[in-house]
Amino acid sequence: MQLNSHLKLAGLFFVHTMSRGILLSVLPLQAFAILGDAQLTSILYFAISVGGILGSLVMPVVIQKIGNYRSFLVGCVAMLFSSALLSFDQIIYFSIGLFAHTFAIAAVEVSLTLYVLAEVPRRDMTRFEPLRIMSLVLALTIGPFLGVFMEEKLFHYLPYIICAVFTLLAIIYFRWMGLHRVDVLGTDAKDMNPVNIIRRFIAQPRLRLAYGLILARSSWWTMFIIYMPIYCEQTGLGKLTGAAIVSVGTAWTFSVPFWGWVARRYGIRALMQTGFAVTAMLLLVVYSVNDIPWLAASLMVVSALGTTMLDGAGNVLFYRAVRGRERAEMTAVFSTYRDAGQLLTPGIFAILLKIFALPIVFPTAAIWMMIASVYSGYIPKRMK
Repeated sequence: MQLNSHLKLAGLFFVHTMSRGILLSVLPLQAFAILGDAQLTSILYFAISVGGILGSLVMPVVIQKIGNYRSFLVGCVAMLFSSALLSFDQIIYFSIGLFAHTFAIAAVEVSLTLYVLAEVPRRDMTRFEPLRIMSLVLALTIGPFLGVFMEEKLFHYLPYIICAVFTLLAIIYFRWMGLHRVDVLGTDAKDMNPVNIIRRFIAQPRLRLAYGLILARSSWWTMFIIYMPIYCEQTGLGKLTGAAIVSVGTAWTFSVPFWGWVARRYGIRALMQTGFAVTAMLLLVVYSVNDIPWLAASLMVVSALGTTMLDGAGNVLFYRAVRGRERAEMTAVFSTYRDAGQLLTPGIFAILLKIFALPIVFPTAAIWMMIASVYSGYIPKRMK
């Protein structure tokens, strides 16, 4: 019965993630087509990611004022709004749409994470997380290639229509599960000042550890999703090849149940140290053969396996560390990791690409993944 409940909740993550997965490779390619330059694309993503961070940080106030269900709906409405604006090729409409898209992802993620904390017992987290990750991966495997294929071969506006359809389905699914009746706050905190919330988050070492490691993982995926399609476009492999590589790379995550078992058997620390180190070493190999595009692209797909190992732990480090009375506030800060990755990664690369060619992204990512491997040593050895 418990497994059935977990599967239903994981299914909600699939439906929601399809709304953004279908645009995952479409958006960086469209931004590159509009701007015509990888550096300018980096600057755009850097600026837009501020919206996601702000969206996450204001969510505790929004949730306290209107409740988690209405906050979820606000995120969904923002996604519908963005799907309309992103279909335009004018930079002003595209930029506003990308801002709304980023805000929507952040807002919905905060809401859904609170439902996970409310509905899944702590003892079941290491069993639920592989199911959640599998649901995300299924959407992120189908979405990127399908979105580009639809835009290139069928109808330019079709991916944006599909995004809107899955957003509406997520609302229907949400109500079908009865989550709109669940009280998720569990908080007695009165201070909702974002600056003070961040201070309380930083003051807790276990939360800092969870955030730092997931930020490194998220930043790698940001690099992979944005720059691999551009790399394939620049080297002549083509848009569809770039989208296919993103889809195949994310498909490794179907092995997450196995990595979840490894985490339970050998500990989360060993799993994450190995995953970060393997990815870092493969990125250095990719850089050494970047003048052979088909080989570099193939090795990038393999390097995704190392990052996928990290998904075996999912968000368990955060789930174990967060205090029940601070769920809304700490979840809001923690959920900024994706947008922080989308802020820092293009920001760093916007500077580097002014001096170096595009392949510089590979050794740069290798450096932060190796640092994360060392940082993983602070995870309690017996944590499973």
